[in-house]
Amino acid sequence: MIQPILIRPSEVRGVVSMAEAIEAVRMGFREWGQNSQINAPRRRIHIPTGVRVSVHQGGVPGAGVTGLMTHCEWVKPLSDHQEYPRLNHPVIVLYDSAEGELKGIIIGEITCSELPENVAVTGLRTAATSAVGTDILARKDAERVGILGSAGQARNHLVALAKIRKIKEIKVYSRTAEKCRKFADEMGPLLGINIKPVSSSQEAVRGVDVVLTATNSSVPVFDGNWLEPGVHVTSIVGSNVGLVQGGFTKAKRREIDDASLKRSDVIGIASVQQAIQDQQGDIFDPVEKGIIRWDHVIEIGEILAGKKQGRTRPEQITIFKNNAGQGVADVALGGLVLRKVLEKGGGQRLAL
Repeated sequence: MIQPILIRPSEVRGVVSMAEAIEAVRMGFREWGQNSQINAPRRRIHIPTGVRVSVHQGGVPGAGVTGLMTHCEWVKPLSDHQEYPRLNHPVIVLYDSAEGELKGIIIGEITCSELPENVAVTGLRTAATSAVGTDILARKDAERVGILGSAGQARNHLVALAKIRKIKEIKVYSRTAEKCRKFADEMGPLLGINIKPVSSSQEAVRGVDVVLTATNSSVPVFDGNWLEPGVHVTSIVGSNVGLVQGGFTKAKRREIDDASLKRSDVIGIASVQQAIQDQQGDIFDPVEKGIIRWDHVIEIGEILAGKKQGRTRPEQITIFKNNAGQGVADVALGGLVLRKVLEKGGGQRLAL
């Protein structure tokens, strides 16, 4: 009989490297691409105070675990972006994938060893998922990056991107020049790469191989007509349809515009079912308007499983829409954390 382990927030800070997190998430999506039954779309509820709860279910037999991750935030939607006045501890519940016994409960935001104090909403899983999607679709010789955003998600994403490509040049833009400079001053020495703050999103997007949008924006952050042949775009903003339907805000969120989608040769996504369920502004609405078609949208799990192709030519424009955290990624990451903590002799045995 398995004796389950309780892992506290202090034990998950910096417990895994970004490279380890990326490989765990890659395995989760690959197994999902092979077996469509091991993951369900994220479900979310909002109550009138603006507090939301999300649940992500998935199973990763290769990691020996199945289960779920749930997290809760107080969300404040503004006219052009969202803020989170309160972030609370996420919880991962892991069961043995062979016999279903409870293996562990992990409480707290998991951070990577490179940025142990960098706390963002599901920041490590989000960045690792973006890295997997970018690795599949971006050119292998990509070395110039334009990043939009300078907060916690942007920090995680830049570390993740540096694990999958040999980055030589980075430009960063955000709405606040001071935060942009601080980002460059802190992340440049960490990565050993000069980071140049720029004064506009257009300057960040022009002349790069990868555009990374890691923002909390609710409106498109650049003009798709600026994209150059061969570039790859990764975007992370998901859906706020619950806020719209609940009367908390008027418009659906967007981070990329219709021009970007129309000009893209390949559109990768974490979950098509999620985009449909949540009527996501960046994907669902452009399909409804005839700008793109569902058969243009490819799940990264299908590419990892060898069922579909991603980029086939260097000059193609590609997009990865990291459109919501998927349970296979959270559970795979949780399984990795459980193993690492046990190797260190941590965690509390629960006599149930």
